[in-house]
Amino acid sequence: MKKDIIIHGDVWAGLEFIKDNSVSVAITSPPYWKQRDYNFEGQIGQEESPEEYIGRLVTIFNKLRQKLKEDGVFFLNIGDKYLNQYGKSHLMMIPYRLAYHMVKDGWILEEIIIWYKPNHMPSSVKDRFTNTYEPIFVFAKRKENIYKDFYKREKKSVVEIPLQQTPWKHTAVYPENLVQEMLERVNLNNGDIVLDPFAGTGTTGIVVKNLRNGFLSKEVYSIMIEKGNEFVKIIKERVGIENIIQVREIPYTWHSAKEENLPSNIDSLPLVNDKHGEVHIAQNYEEFLSILKGMCTKEFKNFHREDAIYFVGVKEWNLQSLYYVHAVYKYGYVVRNMLVVSNGSKWYPIFMLSRDTTKVAYKFYLDRVRINPKIKEERDWTKEEFIGMKVRDISGKTSREGQVMEILDKYPDEFPKIIVVQWNGEASIEFVMHPEKDEFLMEGLRFFCPRCNNELIDPYDPIGKNICSFCGLELWINVETIPIIKEPQEILEYVNDLEKSDYLVGQIVDVVDFKIKKNGSFSKFHSLDRINWGASPGARKLVEGEYFTKMRLYRIDQPIVAQYLTLLRKSKNMRIQDVISKFPKEYYHTVGHWFRKDFGGSIPIPEDIKLLKKVFNIHDGLLRILERTALKFQTVKTSVKGKNPGDYIKNKNDEELSTFLKKLYVPSTEYLLTMCKK
Repeated sequence: MKKDIIIHGDVWAGLEFIKDNSVSVAITSPPYWKQRDYNFEGQIGQEESPEEYIGRLVTIFNKLRQKLKEDGVFFLNIGDKYLNQYGKSHLMMIPYRLAYHMVKDGWILEEIIIWYKPNHMPSSVKDRFTNTYEPIFVFAKRKENIYKDFYKREKKSVVEIPLQQTPWKHTAVYPENLVQEMLERVNLNNGDIVLDPFAGTGTTGIVVKNLRNGFLSKEVYSIMIEKGNEFVKIIKERVGIENIIQVREIPYTWHSAKEENLPSNIDSLPLVNDKHGEVHIAQNYEEFLSILKGMCTKEFKNFHREDAIYFVGVKEWNLQSLYYVHAVYKYGYVVRNMLVVSNGSKWYPIFMLSRDTTKVAYKFYLDRVRINPKIKEERDWTKEEFIGMKVRDISGKTSREGQVMEILDKYPDEFPKIIVVQWNGEASIEFVMHPEKDEFLMEGLRFFCPRCNNELIDPYDPIGKNICSFCGLELWINVETIPIIKEPQEILEYVNDLEKSDYLVGQIVDVVDFKIKKNGSFSKFHSLDRINWGASPGARKLVEGEYFTKMRLYRIDQPIVAQYLTLLRKSKNMRIQDVISKFPKEYYHTVGHWFRKDFGGSIPIPEDIKLLKKVFNIHDGLLRILERTALKFQTVKTSVKGKNPGDYIKNKNDEELSTFLKKLYVPSTEYLLTMCKK
């Protein structure tokens, strides 16, 4: 073959078209399970279950193996998937389960390479580590293959290669440097063929072309199989291929992969060191599986709190280690992360596990391990125009949009602090959180013992006793033992300023009434001016992805709210049904959720608080705090608390690693005592 080829059609039909024992290297990244809909019938990745997806790929890759030369190799890049998008969801371990079934089907697994992405996509997740890497499996048809020489020589199983921007919308494109890195690990000869059965935008093809015309200088060619018409056009343009072969679809059958339970011939080793969590790095596969089996025992489950998290790793790992972790899902656990610990060339896994329960969220203190940004972002707010900027209100039952009508007060750096928002003929005064303080303000509530007035580090434990560590008072058992809750001084200052005026923050009034009353007492706030909305640069900022969002001012754990409302209800000798009866009919299925402390619970929105105040005849305390709203500036920025460190951990010794992981679950009081000793 003396030219590159595109086979336009289904992957099975495309593989059938290729001669057996003709391909030297296959390299691909197939569609991930439930990741993207390519809008054609029978597409791979939209199967009903991971087991169907795995079974289908095993069948396809069995056909691919027939096309490889006896010493050929197959580089497979595939990403993982969480069972659900939100909540305490299970990491499905799809890549490693697929690899396990491929080995059972006859493949030889030479290596698992970790591809770390230094410029990985940022994530707002707070209850686990951000995903920063993907595995690349090196499969061979026979023990003697063209990858062996490189592996014996280099033994490098970690690569750090940034994601590559492309002009196409297909965001799953893997970078050309990654493909080149893999192809440089084999000794290619003149006439060799490189196959990509899921070609996408043709990354493999362009790399083969560049290598052929560059330093490789060997007559190596590519075959790319692609079904999508749009992608075939991209490949043709990008790689410059004229030879396109159309193939008709050929029916084929596959079966779901049959998953296995933990092996029964290994003894259990239940770790019972700390009821809040465990960290243990096993030396080998047998010890690792013993720990997993130990986690399934009553002894282990009864000893640990339901909100504990566990970090279990294995240094001398094998494919079975990575496969059987998924089985813990059947025993009441979920895999939240597979951490990779690397010294730059070799790696081993550590799994973050938690109980699969909806009763309570696990304790995960991410803020303790965040990485400070290298460069502080600074913007000159004096050069920004905010008048006319969009404001999205998501604090109520339905969302709505408004515009910034006037700025009444500013921070010292000229960022808006108090503004007037127009909402379709209505207006309201709103407090704006500064972008450099918003995360701290939203989590800035402080709790104090009502007897000794000392600050409580852990304000509420939903599954244990709440005892003041200073005076021994048992908290949260009646309204007299509810902790005193204090807001940040900065919030109280603006509240006091606004309460001196005729308007309260967030209060909606008619725009006409607002302008009539604006000449009254506004403390330090000046009067309003009319605005030419069409000429406003602020109105165009939405195009740049910048706008304000009106939301609840404070982030507060739902179980705290549920316990607070429960104590208020009991103090009035009311049942939940009695509370429900005080609300309009549309609240019938809502109110009960406010008193639940499990994952079925919810927090009343600010407009609900007005009704709760009337029901309980209470207008202060947590109810008043829950009613507060503020505007948050929505823009692309680094978290002021620092960056999520991600699931790739580099150059930590055993002691450093253990200390790092324990920070994530040790209760706040114990953690502070430890830090004080240091």
